[in-house]
Amino acid sequence: MKQLTFSKKSIADIRKISEYIEVKFSLRIKSVFLEKLRKNFDYIFSSPESFPLSEYENLRKCVVTKQTSIFYKIEGIDKIYIVSVFDTRQNQNKINKTK
Repeated sequence: MKQLTFSKKSIADIRKISEYIEVKFSLRIKSVFLEKLRKNFDYIFSSPESFPLSEYENLRKCVVTKQTSIFYKIEGIDKIYIVSVFDTRQNQNKINKTK
């Protein structure tokens, strides 16, 4: 059975980004973002190899918005590990610390 697993960092990333959106924009925009994020997790789950490999070794990249990307890796035939939900406004070197 296929399994989608989240790192502690990815959960913290989602929380941090959604709180930022709520403060800077609105609760409605936050809800729209979270729904878009959920749909992308569904896409990753159903077809994990459809997203391209990123510039980071063994990590695939799913662009959610122009400010947010999901980095994940496929482990074996049935496990997908969400490494980070990355806010692209951050320093790009931080992604290396998520592996």
